Amino acid sequence: MGIKRKRDAPWSELQIDTLECILRRLSFLDILRFKRVCSWWFSVAESYVSSSCYRLCFQTPWLLLPGPEEKEDDDDDEGEGGLCFFNLDEKREYRDVCMCREVYEGCCVGSSHGWLVLLDKTANLSLFNPFSGARIQVGSLREGLEFTDVDAYTVREDPRAFVPKAVVMSDSKKNKDKDGVALIYGSRKKLAFCRYRDGRFMGLDGAHQPYHDIICYDNVVCALSDIGSVEVWDFSRSFPTKIMDTTPSFPLKTANFGRSFRDLYSSHFYLVESCGELLFVVRFIGEFVDGDGKPVREADLLDDEDIQPKICPYKTLLFHVYRLDRHQKKWEEMETLGDQVVFLGGNHSMALRVGDCPGCVKDSIYFTDSYWERVDEDYSYGGHDMGYYNLRDRIVKPFYDTQCCKMKPTPFWIIPNLW
Repeated sequence: MGIKRKRDAPWSELQIDTLECILRRLSFLDILRFKRVCSWWFSVAESYVSSSCYRLCFQTPWLLLPGPEEKEDDDDDEGEGGLCFFNLDEKREYRDVCMCREVYEGCCVGSSHGWLVLLDKTANLSLFNPFSGARIQVGSLREGLEFTDVDAYTVREDPRAFVPKAVVMSDSKKNKDKDGVALIYGSRKKLAFCRYRDGRFMGLDGAHQPYHDIICYDNVVCALSDIGSVEVWDFSRSFPTKIMDTTPSFPLKTANFGRSFRDLYSSHFYLVESCGELLFVVRFIGEFVDGDGKPVREADLLDDEDIQPKICPYKTLLFHVYRLDRHQKKWEEMETLGDQVVFLGGNHSMALRVGDCPGCVKDSIYFTDSYWERVDEDYSYGGHDMGYYNLRDRIVKPFYDTQCCKMKPTPFWIIPNLW
């Protein structure tokens, strides 16, 4: 009589200690896949990443992209396709790591700490983590802010025209009581914020509207205006308090470009925190750029023999970077970013050490399209303007191989997290 063999326990019945031992040895991507095995494994993984045991190594920002259906389809219905992610380190796309369709419940107006900031056509703002599926309802912009019929129309037609930038104040896992969202809003590009616990937006009494960019770090919100001024608001207290308001001399190198240059280019401003210092980044976008990478005038796109104008999409060609000298109150030009890598676009602007960003080139600016006024003006292009600019070489190079000029929804940088 043979020995009866004990039946192996099915995977779905493995004990929590065993599963957590496995989780501690998995990468970010492997944890995502672990969660999909069964409901029990999903529950254990959720508990693990919410505990003090979980220590996620810093991730190179990923690129959030339209799915393959949308890259090939000119249909305006954004809900027809999914999304995918491009991993800069591995130079690889992933289409099976998130709950993609949730993104389409609102237009993306920001990306911070792994959260997408979504604004719907009724002016409701929410956060969504595409990796964990978590959602936070923030509040309605109609609550607490002046909201006119013109504002309501703008939000319905183009939410990003009403909120060009929104940022999460911190990572929503550690400071839920004090956390919230800060944003630029309205035709006059004012400042506002909303704490999750209140659900009601409040305006900040900024003195230098219109604002071009905002960032958050160490419980402060920094805002950059179109004249290069910087305001800093302390959010560690019960009510935001302005602790700095400075108007440095505008960078002469940028200001002295002649009329002919301004006819060919538009300039976009970004504020970046780097190792405790504030950087002012100016992005120069050729309004119409030909196949040779040269900016041309719109009037030159059509000659006597042409029936249709030549297609020459806008394209980023140049960056200037300045550091704020707080004592001299001036912007000083930087010739190099050293071992830093900057990520710009519709996301929370950020500077990271190249050692924390495998696959990236140091002393470079990685950018996505944030030309909101023009991303939807033409059916043949828009959302396409991305690449990286190396300050030493002074050349824009591609980091993602795409053959299409129209990318909808617009790509966004996002820091992967599981909270």
